[in-house]
Amino acid sequence: MAEPKDSVTTIALLNLVHLLAAELVAGEHRDDVERLIRALDRKIDTTPLPRGIDVNDARAGLAEVKALLRPVVNHVREQAEAVKVVERAKSAAPKTFRYLQ
Repeated sequence: MAEPKDSVTTIALLNLVHLLAAELVAGEHRDDVERLIRALDRKIDTTPLPRGIDVNDARAGLAEVKALLRPVVNHVREQAEAVKVVERAKSAAPKTFRYLQ
């Protein structure tokens, strides 16, 4: 069973990933969300393992990391899509000219 400090560490790291990804969504690169997700997967898969760790334990740990990140990634994906929908709606709205009002 995980120690409480491990749980807090995990939650803090997940929150950090969420905040960094949200910055991406808020910025001009929201089209790159899928690229970010692929990069996260690659980095997880290439995580250097400490000496003496059992390969099966390592695989289980990396799988757990991906499972813990899945809701964060899904939320960021939804945020990016919501922003895109709003932007499309704004660009599709007819422009009004002040001098015609």
